[in-house]
Amino acid sequence: MSRRRKKPKLEPEKASSKDSPSPSVYLVVGHGVTSPAYSVIKVHPFAADAGSGGTPTPIPPHLARLEAKHCMSFVPVRSIHGPWIVGVGGNRAPDYAPETVVFDTNTGAVIPGPKPLSTKLYPVLLPLGDKIYALARTPAVIGDVNFVPWFELLDLSQAQVGEDGRLVGCQWEELPRPPFFPWDLTPRSYLFPREFTIKSHVAVAGSYILVSITEKISIHRPSITEQQTGTHMFDVAKNRWAKLDDKDLPFIGGAIPHGPLLVLGLSSATRRITAYKITVCSSAPSLSILEFPISTGRDDAKGEEEELLSTRRFVSLSKPADNPGFCSFRCCSHDPPAASIPELMWKDHTCELVTMTTYTTESQDCCVESTRSLVVCNQWKQVYLVSDPLRRLTSPCLENIISF
Repeated sequence: MSRRRKKPKLEPEKASSKDSPSPSVYLVVGHGVTSPAYSVIKVHPFAADAGSGGTPTPIPPHLARLEAKHCMSFVPVRSIHGPWIVGVGGNRAPDYAPETVVFDTNTGAVIPGPKPLSTKLYPVLLPLGDKIYALARTPAVIGDVNFVPWFELLDLSQAQVGEDGRLVGCQWEELPRPPFFPWDLTPRSYLFPREFTIKSHVAVAGSYILVSITEKISIHRPSITEQQTGTHMFDVAKNRWAKLDDKDLPFIGGAIPHGPLLVLGLSSATRRITAYKITVCSSAPSLSILEFPISTGRDDAKGEEEELLSTRRFVSLSKPADNPGFCSFRCCSHDPPAASIPELMWKDHTCELVTMTTYTTESQDCCVESTRSLVVCNQWKQVYLVSDPLRRLTSPCLENIISF
């Protein structure tokens, strides 16, 4: 099950349409209060450079306030009703809010959904069509957080909004337990179980979910060191897990679709946003990963390029589909000094600067063939001031970024 290496090559792509609609980018802002837990804000990625000259631009008005559990993850889903932003997850607190929530970007409605079968803190969410696969990010064998079932599915193909405003016609279903999570434990290992965390994940070709995990070093068992566990695959058609490769995926966290052929991820080697072409052969099984670094193509912009592309927060712009762009985000606190406002207020985080940089790249087939990389041809920078003195912000305030 070795990983095949071959010369990077992409197939020719269709010409882009001049009539392609502009992409939509939604920011999910977290609040340190229970109601609402999140706000949804829409920004325009290709707007003229704003706020980069010194004075930040106020963030556009929020589209919705989401009353939901904290510790959620959010993903875009194109349902039969249109583009939906779906949040899933929850913390230990009692049922003060739903653990599944839907924001309909067309109607602006906030729709509570069905409760997952187990509590999951910041679960790994992988949307495939109108289905959402939720995987516990850190499985637990003791306690009641991130406990079994660790892997669930929500099928939204028949989902409807009921008369009470809740989502009906769908429910969470248990899926096969990931074999690389701890399960068969002796009494001794149950007292100090091995701790695993999802290191990287990606959905490929609408048919496969790839996952790499890492094991934490336990103070109770100093002889154990962090080990590479390789790449595991879940075949959604066959509904089963398999070991795919002995090496880990080459990126950190989740990789996101970027056009019809590539995904974007944060390289574990360079800590920079990088494009990958991933091919899975399930019959062998085998895995092929081709890497395409992203650069500005300017030798005099290395420092700036490093800063802009070395961030964990980014999103691909799916329109136009044949030559998509992407956005990267940086956040920093902008709270006033403690001496300038009343003593009881300064402790809360209420202001944050969000820098959004939008990139367009040269044609993928031409760029890859000539430079073995994706070259940025244009970029726009916008600096927004997120301020909410009535509902304190999480730090950093950007919980998730969604694009349609």
